[in-house]
Amino acid sequence: MSELLAETRTLFGSLDTAINAINLLIALIAGGFSYLFVSLRAARQALRVERSQAYMDLEIASIDTFRYRAEYAYAIHWSLTDKNPKRTNESILKEQVDQYFYQCLNLFEVASRFRKSHIISAEVYASWVAWFFEVLEVKYFRDQWVSEYRDNYTQELQSIFDGGVNLWNNLAGDHVVDDPDVLGRPGVEGDLTDALRKEFYKHVGWVVPCSVIATWVEKPRSRSALAAILAWRADLALWIYRKRHQLGQSFHAQNAAESGDINVKGQNVDA
Repeated sequence: MSELLAETRTLFGSLDTAINAINLLIALIAGGFSYLFVSLRAARQALRVERSQAYMDLEIASIDTFRYRAEYAYAIHWSLTDKNPKRTNESILKEQVDQYFYQCLNLFEVASRFRKSHIISAEVYASWVAWFFEVLEVKYFRDQWVSEYRDNYTQELQSIFDGGVNLWNNLAGDHVVDDPDVLGRPGVEGDLTDALRKEFYKHVGWVVPCSVIATWVEKPRSRSALAAILAWRADLALWIYRKRHQLGQSFHAQNAAESGDINVKGQNVDA
C-alpha cells in the first residue's frame, strides 16, 4: 500500500512538473508575441515619423526653390520672354535659370520616389505634377531638358519629361505661345492647355504608376457626390501648389525687407 502511495505521489509530482513546464512555455510564447507586437507597432510608428519628416524636408526645400525663383525673377522672366532690357550678361542669366530648373528637377525626382513608396498620397503628389506641367510650359526648359538636363536624372524622371516634351512638340504644334505678355503666362491657346494637361497627367500616372493621377484632371460628367470629390481633390492639389509658391515669395520679401534690399537679385548684374 505504501508503495502504491509513493508511486501515486511520484506520478502527480511528475504531472505538476510537466504542467509547470507547459505554463512556463506558454508564458514565454505569450511574452514573445507581446514583445513582437509592441516592437512592430513601435517600428511602424518610427517609420511613419521618419517618412513624415522626410516629406517635411522636401516641402521646406520646395519653399526654398520658390524663394530662389522670386530672388532671381529677372532671370526667370528672361527665360520666359527672351527679353533683356537691362542688357545683363546672358551667360549669367542662363546660369541662374539653370540653377532654378535643376532645383525643381531634384525635388521632382524625390517626390516621384516618395509616391512610389507610398510616403505621400495621390492628392499631395498631384500638386507636384501641377508643378511639373508648369515647368514644361516654358520653352527654355523644354530645350534645355533635351540638350543639358536630361542625363542628370533617373530613368523614371527622364520618362516623365521626355513624354511631356513630346506632348508639347506633337500636340501643341504651332499653337505654342511662350510670351507671358500674350496669355499672362507661358502656355498654349484656349482649350489646348487643358488637353495637354489631361494627357500629361495620364502619362505621369502610367510612368509612376498611379491610376489616381492618370485620371486626376478628368472632367466629371455629372454633379454627383463623386463629381464633388473629384473637384475637391483637384482644388486641394492646386491649393498646396500655390501655398508653396506664396511661402517662397513671402520669405524672400521678408529677407529683402530686413536687409533693406528692395531690388531683385539678378537685375543689377553688369553686362
